[in-house]
Amino acid sequence: MNFKSKMSASRLLSGYRPIILILAAAAILRLDNITQPFIDDNAWREASVAMMAENFYRKSWNIFYPEVNWVGPGPGYQGREFQTVSYTAALLYTVLGQKDWVGRCVALTFGLWGIFALYQLIRRVWGEDRALAAAALMAIFPSVIRIDRSFLPDSAMVSLIVTSFWMLILYLQTDRSRYLILATLIGISGNLTKIPGMIVGLPMLYAAISIPGRRRALNPRKMAPLVIAGVLSALPVAAYYLWARHLAHTYPPYHFAGEGNWLWDQGLSQWIRQRYFISPLWGRLTAMWTLPGIALLSLGALLPAFRKHGSEGVMEAGGRPDEAPWLFHWWLAAGLIYYLIGARELIENPSNFQIISPAVAALCADAVIVLSSFAAWQLRLRAMRVAVAVALVVFTGAWGQRRSRLHSSYARQSYELGLALGRVSQKNDLVVTLGDIIGCPSMIYYSGRRGWLFPPFEDIRDWEHLPEDDEAIKSFENLRAKGATWLGIVGKQRDETWKTRPGFARHIEETCELKQADENGIIYRVRTPEEMATLSIQR
Repeated sequence: MNFKSKMSASRLLSGYRPIILILAAAAILRLDNITQPFIDDNAWREASVAMMAENFYRKSWNIFYPEVNWVGPGPGYQGREFQTVSYTAALLYTVLGQKDWVGRCVALTFGLWGIFALYQLIRRVWGEDRALAAAALMAIFPSVIRIDRSFLPDSAMVSLIVTSFWMLILYLQTDRSRYLILATLIGISGNLTKIPGMIVGLPMLYAAISIPGRRRALNPRKMAPLVIAGVLSALPVAAYYLWARHLAHTYPPYHFAGEGNWLWDQGLSQWIRQRYFISPLWGRLTAMWTLPGIALLSLGALLPAFRKHGSEGVMEAGGRPDEAPWLFHWWLAAGLIYYLIGARELIENPSNFQIISPAVAALCADAVIVLSSFAAWQLRLRAMRVAVAVALVVFTGAWGQRRSRLHSSYARQSYELGLALGRVSQKNDLVVTLGDIIGCPSMIYYSGRRGWLFPPFEDIRDWEHLPEDDEAIKSFENLRAKGATWLGIVGKQRDETWKTRPGFARHIEETCELKQADENGIIYRVRTPEEMATLSIQR
């Protein structure tokens, strides 16, 4: 390498030094306690993703048949999103072994790339300063950190969608077809990974019209490739989710992910009676983006209205040319539409808010740059601008750490009791588990066995309380008849069951043999029909 090449590489590295530092900080925050088992707030969902990765690795590599272990002997095929994350983890298992940190690291890697892609996207339309500020905010939002280190598809979806958007902007600014092809292919991958990514089609449409100006919308020759790309993007996504729905309607427990949580499932009148879930919404938003983040978002959302706009739709602020000044407002508008039709899904599964996080970070970044510039101008200290911007970003992240549940361990007893179940049972034994929360499959995953949740998924009517005694006994007897061999109940649920469902508790004691009892819970061996008949004769 000659001297000029070395100088060029040095300048390139120097130019990327800030984003490299931001990504390094983001990685450190996300790698903290990366070997933690799936016992955190997302444990119930992570366990199912981990089961699907395990079944790809140990049973079948057919990605179109994602399978869980909590529906009995199986097959436990599910109507789920395209398994980008679990399949990638399964491939890595072949090299690294089946370990929980592998799945977390897959999600983490996607999350880090998503921060870089957002930086590049904003850099193309709003400039370097706002791009760096937005990347820093995405790096330190506590709930974004939590999702990025969870074995979930959300970070991969956001990463791929933001990358697709970045490629689209490059195409709109350069007219190079390769960028449109990349935007299409990557966008398909993102929407397959999780379908809420499709809401970003609205800000993409705005970008197509406003970059490089409204003339494009009036030029059929310019718009035709975009229309074709949009149609081609939708077709494989629609085809896959039709397949996923077919799978859900073919195999027990006939589960299609997210089903039942949408406006058309319950009706507008019922949601209005529930005040559109506004009561828990504020808690979800402040947990996701922090209270200072919401304040910065509010300011950032108002700023374009106070700026001057040129005749070509170009915004000017402090001599800085910008394209698409309302780009992230349209992203928020898409998020609002999402909430109007899927409020219950968002409230019950707040990781879905992650697709809105890039827009929130961008608008917060705009507010950070304006506030820091104003402070520097008032104090006549140009160097103060960077200091104020850094302080605002750090304050926003530090505020959120007070409520962060990054290392929560609500499913610790499910994890410990699952390991114990694995030790006392045999490979082909079927287990029944009642975990820290109803519907959580963590105990089954860590037992290394197949079996059922209790109540079985299809019998769950209340996610907080067990059925009444008679119904609980009936469900348990059905599972005994299907071959259930072991029953595990965590300590919290044991205390609650024996207190509020005495008839069911008595039935367990009569039909099962206690094998282990400690602070994590109890393990029973389920007696066979022959054993029950012998006991009946003896009595």
